[in-house]
Amino acid sequence: MILAGDIGGTKTLLGLFDPETPSALPRLLRSYPSRDSPSLESVLSQFLGEARPLFPEASIQAAAFGVAGPVIAGRCQTTNLPWLIETTTLAKVLTLPPHAVALANDLVSIAWGTTAATADSLRTINEGSPDPQGTRVVIAPGTGLGEAIIGMHKGTPVPLPTEGGHSDWAPTCAEEIPLLEWLWEKFGHASPERLLSGPGIAHLYHFHLHTLPPDQQPLPADLPDEKIPETLSRKAQEGNPVALAVMGHFWKLLAAEAGNMALKTLSTGGVILAGGIPEKVFPFLDQKEFMESFTAKGRYRDLLSKIPVRIASDPDIGLKGAAEIARRLSRLTGESERSSL
Repeated sequence: MILAGDIGGTKTLLGLFDPETPSALPRLLRSYPSRDSPSLESVLSQFLGEARPLFPEASIQAAAFGVAGPVIAGRCQTTNLPWLIETTTLAKVLTLPPHAVALANDLVSIAWGTTAATADSLRTINEGSPDPQGTRVVIAPGTGLGEAIIGMHKGTPVPLPTEGGHSDWAPTCAEEIPLLEWLWEKFGHASPERLLSGPGIAHLYHFHLHTLPPDQQPLPADLPDEKIPETLSRKAQEGNPVALAVMGHFWKLLAAEAGNMALKTLSTGGVILAGGIPEKVFPFLDQKEFMESFTAKGRYRDLLSKIPVRIASDPDIGLKGAAEIARRLSRLTGESERSSL
């Protein structure tokens, strides 16, 4: 089998897959709260301990892990977790040769997952006119904001990592200038991730509170920030005007950032929104307003209107993408280099 992992700031997904069947479901899937463990190695050891009794004769051909953070030379200091992850250490835990273990930016894993996504797992915001050989871009708001580019080489997708979520954020209208100043005062730097993520929804809510008297605030004043997105979403479903305004603002900002990435990469192949948030807040999407913000780029409005925009609704798309990376590694791994569970 092959081992795949999707390492996020909130949860760590680990799965065992068939190396020969890309569309198959995992033979074993486990989810662990990331912050409950001191390292990925400890989570991995727990997973292997659970897997051995179930598959006593199995071996692992290769392993790949998508991780939220920049991966440089097989090493990642995670952005939203206090973990240092290295392929050499993971290989020792798995008793595999280092070349049979891959570490990829989580958005690269998600990007690989989108290349095999089925039509029924994608929601369409804009049909557009896709170029099958055109560049694509993946934007994934979750615990943080991930962005990746999918280039094409002789018909084969080539996912490329970025850290675009930490670049500079700029207002698109005069009404957003106070938001920029608020972010500067709070963080010293305004980035898209500060707004387009789970914590970003909490930041947007706190910003909107500036204009409200205390008796109109929809959430308890002592509600922890990590609980604000889910609670605010429920309030929006109930029709609370403040919650609906925050959700609408989130979609407008996401559309503008998606349009920026589409222009920077000339993604005629399409834009895919992934991560944990777009699917959850889909009921608050106004497609017409989204496309108005997405295409509001001056002379390039017409070009952007032709770019497909879709939402990936598969919650395990990052894990499936990591499995695809491991699957490709397994083809290069010899029989003697495999590791028993």
